[in-house]
Amino acid sequence: MSSLENAVYGASASIVANTIVYPLDLAKTVIQTQTKSESEYKNALDCLVSLYKKKGLKSWYKGLSSSLLSSAVQSFTYFYWYSWVRKLWYRLKLSRYRRVIANTTPEELLLGIVAAALGQLFTNPISVISTRQQVNPEKNHSIVQTTKNILKEDGITGLWRGLKVSLVLTINPSITYASFERLKAILFPNQKFLHPHENFALGVVSKMLATIITQPLIISKVMLQKNDDPNNKDMRSFQSILRYLVVNEGWTSLWKGLKPQLLKGVLVQGFVFMFKDEITLAMKSLFALLRARRQVK
Repeated sequence: MSSLENAVYGASASIVANTIVYPLDLAKTVIQTQTKSESEYKNALDCLVSLYKKKGLKSWYKGLSSSLLSSAVQSFTYFYWYSWVRKLWYRLKLSRYRRVIANTTPEELLLGIVAAALGQLFTNPISVISTRQQVNPEKNHSIVQTTKNILKEDGITGLWRGLKVSLVLTINPSITYASFERLKAILFPNQKFLHPHENFALGVVSKMLATIITQPLIISKVMLQKNDDPNNKDMRSFQSILRYLVVNEGWTSLWKGLKPQLLKGVLVQGFVFMFKDEITLAMKSLFALLRARRQVK
């Protein structure tokens, strides 16, 4: 497949997967951004029940449009650049060794980091807008209004708030995809396309590993993007946020919201890998059918 095909199929799978688990995404974001002094929800279930009682079922999907846009763009750019850098790397290795050599785990990690870093430059503004909408549902602002508020408070650079930690967090998808490729090569060495349940299982395991390792950075990123007070010194950088959490809430606070983060993350990643292959196979079958019909005519 071309890099563009990989990107389109990956983005399509991401939209389907994230729509299914969006309420969990909302709950984990709200829990991760609440501090001890303003703690309102005990867990993800308590958060969802409380939101439902206040504003009904629609409260579970507040910010869905910007979140799906963020997920689609992020997946599109990641799959595009990941496919592109992998192909480039294979060509470089082929020209040097005159034969195809499978990537090592460090090589897969590096390729994933490069692809994710390139994608973050495009997706960070959408992520900032989505986070603001999720943690401030009572304001009921549209994407346009939320963007205007960010620009008014922080200027154009406010749309790239949290970019540094986002770049550090490129280790998350790189671990995920490197683990997936390595597990696939070990468990299914001769299969180009896996069965849906196989893709789902590998996606769950690989995302679980990546999430546990990077959870403190994930929390600092969403808290940094939530903050709308430029004078709050504790929320100016991911280092200051991590320090604030450890001092005021203890080390375990660095993994708060881990359960919904894990549940949401592994389900999304499992569904993405599963749907991506199914969408790819469906589109290939459709294109083959159309070509066959043209040839008959």
